[in-house]
Amino acid sequence: MRLFVSWLAVLLAFNSQLAVSDDAPSWTGRPLAEYLDAMEAAGLRVIYSSDLVSADQKVLEEPDPSDLRGSLAELLKRYGLKVIDGPSESLLVVRDAPSADKSPRARTPVTVPLPEIIVTSSLHRIQYAESGSHTYLDRELATRIPAAAEEAVRLTNRLPGTASGGLSSRNHIRGGEVNEVLFLFDGLRLYEPYHLKDFQSVASIVNASAISGVEFYTGGYPARFGDRMSGVMSLEMREPAKRVETELALSFYNASALSLGRFGAGEQGDWLIAARRGNLDLIVDVIDPDYGSPDYQDLLLHVGWEFGPRAKVSANLLASHDKISLADNDVGEQANANYDNRVLWLKWLADWSDVLRSETILSLNDIRDQRSGRIDLPGIVSGSLDDLRDFKAIEIQQDWSYSPSDQWMLNVGFRARHQDAEYRFSSNKSVSAPFDEILDNEPVTMRSAVLLPEGAQYAAYSELRWQPSEKIVVDLGVRWDQQTYTSSDDDRQYGPRASILFQSGERTEIRIGMGQFYQAQEINELQVSDGINTFFPAQRAKHIVANLKHRLRSGVDLDVSLYRKAFRSLRPRFENAFNSLTLVPELQFDRVMIDAGRAESKGIEVTASSGSAEDDLFWWVSYVWSEVEDTTADGKMKRSWDQTHAGKLGVSWRWRDWDISAAGEVHTGWPRTLIDTDINALRYSVFHTLDARISRDFELRRGSLTAFFEITNLYNRDNACCTEYTLQQQGDGDEMLVGRERHWLPVVPSLGVVWRF
Repeated sequence: MRLFVSWLAVLLAFNSQLAVSDDAPSWTGRPLAEYLDAMEAAGLRVIYSSDLVSADQKVLEEPDPSDLRGSLAELLKRYGLKVIDGPSESLLVVRDAPSADKSPRARTPVTVPLPEIIVTSSLHRIQYAESGSHTYLDRELATRIPAAAEEAVRLTNRLPGTASGGLSSRNHIRGGEVNEVLFLFDGLRLYEPYHLKDFQSVASIVNASAISGVEFYTGGYPARFGDRMSGVMSLEMREPAKRVETELALSFYNASALSLGRFGAGEQGDWLIAARRGNLDLIVDVIDPDYGSPDYQDLLLHVGWEFGPRAKVSANLLASHDKISLADNDVGEQANANYDNRVLWLKWLADWSDVLRSETILSLNDIRDQRSGRIDLPGIVSGSLDDLRDFKAIEIQQDWSYSPSDQWMLNVGFRARHQDAEYRFSSNKSVSAPFDEILDNEPVTMRSAVLLPEGAQYAAYSELRWQPSEKIVVDLGVRWDQQTYTSSDDDRQYGPRASILFQSGERTEIRIGMGQFYQAQEINELQVSDGINTFFPAQRAKHIVANLKHRLRSGVDLDVSLYRKAFRSLRPRFENAFNSLTLVPELQFDRVMIDAGRAESKGIEVTASSGSAEDDLFWWVSYVWSEVEDTTADGKMKRSWDQTHAGKLGVSWRWRDWDISAAGEVHTGWPRTLIDTDINALRYSVFHTLDARISRDFELRRGSLTAFFEITNLYNRDNACCTEYTLQQQGDGDEMLVGRERHWLPVVPSLGVVWRF
């Protein structure tokens, strides 16, 4: 009875808010998004995307409080939108068929509820919204959570199951290597998606302001995603919400410009231009001009056109350039590099009918990397290297989706790419006694390679999604991959996958996923700098994931995941046992090969969260227990990124024009190796850090301005990452080997502004 009275009071308050009377303000002319939020506050769950319901869309006529759904349908109809039934008794705002509205903003596909349901466990859309709703509001989240270098992909480091030292934009997903993540932008795979890729990969080559959202899979993903065995990072290109939008941004890290909009008499066309320059070289010039100059830029161009109501074609170009010159005189290292990465793609979206659609992408990749370096650490090691790599690929991919009813959907697709690469590598390394007798060292190592591999990769997949009842959705899939440039007998792989979603109640969802995931060695991934000139067979990992989502009556969302990954057929990897923060890792005396044919990763993740990026207050906290071990001929050993216990938390509070947020983490110290110990037999001290951000919005005559101040590692915690060895001369003339800890980022402030008009 008490619950009924509370519910009735909320309903009456909501109706009084919507009602048109002398005492209540009218909704006419107010933002449509505010009206949708008011409905959600009253208990009617309306799920929408900020890219569909934009800030310039208004309530054009007063809604009828006695018919909320009918009024909502009429309001959305004016903008080519409609509502459909979604998961857990929610309403989804989707694009309507062209017959519903002839406005140029209306688009064709008639969306049915089934494709909107996320069956796969371990999917994170970059947000902290209500569990099971999968609301897509993440671009705003990227402006509210601390993220060094204004990198949207760094937000994935805030999620449970990821491990990163805080310097790199890449992360380890549930125990996997950083190269086990499939990186997609606008549906297209990017092969080398990071700036400064051999120097900690501090930023992605995709400007964060050009991203509308990120889908991040940490396991058990569908069959359409392949050839990487730990995770998927899928970035969607931003679409214009009005005729012309422009953003100019400047911070300690970057200077960028973005402009996008629509053109044509009926606004059938759209365009986007985004350019960015990294400012790290300017910062280094001020702080330590002797260290060097890390310089990078990127450019994104897009133009699209809708040919009638059922087809859209777009042309796109993504280009990046890095020029790096660095020196660490304390350890005698120098490195220079030039990276050029150009990707051109054409994309064709076709809605053949209300139930059948296709997506076709034709792409060209041209990547050229040139690197040189030397080391001179007296009494320990000296050497030099020259590394030139050239990679080209032409690819066609096509995906078909058939959704004849609310009960089932079929997805099929294929990939075909031809690739060729060129490697020209030479190096020499001399290791002094007694260091030439530790790890994998030899007194002198000379390497030289000129290789011209060429071949093709093919893939095909099929997925069937079936909803036998209101509470159960089943997703079954299979994937086939083949490589022709390898001499391995195992150049064909078959990966079955299955997921099931069970909605046990209005506030509870259970997901179970399993499957086999393969990862072939790409033609541009030969380990020539470590002396390997042949391709290895495809690696594989078996995923088993169980996930429980439950919303408490208080509105707090609980998310519990259990997972196990069994890695097999692993190819050797190379690491620096003592110090990973080095400019030329292949020349260091601590370079070691980890030859583990098998590995296992397992863990449990618990997350509690409340609110989303559109709320004035939202927060999250998570705890993870995990373990990842390699099995070598000498037994089991921890991987270098193993962290047994890890906790992450964050909060963001918006008050008027101010936004204040903080995010931090604490975890077991990283595994540690010393000269007289086995690899990863010890631990560094506990890792913990806290980042903070404060911003304020200003309304201008033309547009708005956001000024922000962000601090990474707020209290300047010295988080150990590595041990650096040098020889120091004693008073008696003898030399003694001295090791000292090196640390991840110290306190790093950043100040910036963003002008939107």
